[in-house]
Amino acid sequence: MGKKDNREVKKHSLYKKMVVMALGPVIILGIAITFFCYMRFVTTMYREASGNMKKVAVVVSTLYDREWEGDYSLVPTKGDVYELYKGETSISERFDIIDEMAEKFDCEISVLYMDMRIHTTLRAHAGSGERLVGICTNSQTAAKVLDGEDEFYKDIKIADEAYLVFYTPLKNSDGTVIGMIEIAQKSARMKKDVWKAVWPAFFLSLGGMILAAHVSYKNTEEITDVIKKIEKFLHGVSNGDLQTELDISVLKRKDELGEIGKASTSMQRSIRSFIETDPLTQLGNRRYVSSMLEKVKGRYVENGQKYSIAIGDIDFFKKVNDNYGHNAGDEVLKAVAATLKRMMQGKGFAARWGGEEFIMVFDKLEMADAGMHLEKVLENIREMVVETEGYEIKVTMTFGVVDGSDISSEEMVEAADAKLYYGKQHGRNQVVTIMEEENQT
Repeated sequence: MGKKDNREVKKHSLYKKMVVMALGPVIILGIAITFFCYMRFVTTMYREASGNMKKVAVVVSTLYDREWEGDYSLVPTKGDVYELYKGETSISERFDIIDEMAEKFDCEISVLYMDMRIHTTLRAHAGSGERLVGICTNSQTAAKVLDGEDEFYKDIKIADEAYLVFYTPLKNSDGTVIGMIEIAQKSARMKKDVWKAVWPAFFLSLGGMILAAHVSYKNTEEITDVIKKIEKFLHGVSNGDLQTELDISVLKRKDELGEIGKASTSMQRSIRSFIETDPLTQLGNRRYVSSMLEKVKGRYVENGQKYSIAIGDIDFFKKVNDNYGHNAGDEVLKAVAATLKRMMQGKGFAARWGGEEFIMVFDKLEMADAGMHLEKVLENIREMVVETEGYEIKVTMTFGVVDGSDISSEEMVEAADAKLYYGKQHGRNQVVTIMEEENQT
């Protein structure tokens, strides 16, 4: 009886050792991959946030230049009070542009003269009307930005709350840096979005690795090969290659490793959707267009498969926002996006290019055929009625279309945008494939 017990103890002990030997490396690998992917994803998110904040700063600077002519200056009034002027206009109390942009892009916007915040959407307290003006930024930051450099910071405290903050130089017409534009977004939102996207998929993947380790000692070589394929896939995702594909043999497996593969591709889709999808319209965004357009262009270069690109813009969209409110404007954008998505099925894809602009990529269609299809799309847009908040809103669109080629994507988009602009200047509510100047040549 004693010998039998000893044999069972030895057997159990050996089993535990084998499980530990199999489980240990996989757990370490899973943790390493999870941490690595998380850090890479966070880095990508911060890079995206910085790029988007820079775009907002450029938009604000451009709108200020369009609204008020002249250079910036700080003019003393009474006592220690100063007013910010642009040309001959005092803009210290003109908050309409930055308030609208702050609401649209869910951020805080400030204009600093030298290192002092003069013009801002930041409030002293939530719900307070008092704006945080007259406060100087960090001297080291000011020195770099006033020297002409962009700066991006994480978890900067403003009014006792952590923000992601982007600074870019503010210049007068002669190129002199006279201040800064500051774009701030709450850090908590970024962290929440990161964990929401990463936590379930990463830990499901890690859990699958742990389960797979239980049986890995039976066929170590085969499982190691599968793990390497998954590792390569996750490494590609963590490096920002969201179009990489996991080996199909992994996805066909019926065991835990197959589940890891499915969880990993699910994670990839979640991240790709989070990064490449416009949250309002649920269409792809510019990042999505860039990756997809390169594939379409690649097929053109490899086998001559024709394609075309169109840029569309909702006519008089600002009037929709002005007359019916931004909520109604959002409903119009969503309705237009739904129509474009439906009409582009089997033809290519539609994506939101920015604001009220959309981009359509026609796979296997030349410009003439794409233009004919866009006429049908435009007819559907004209017939569309958006009912919201008691209003019935009708809109039209203008499109510019060009043939795809092997030139850069930026050049093709610029060419389509030029035709769109031509259409805007010649009556709107139309599809432009050929401009009058081109017919004359």
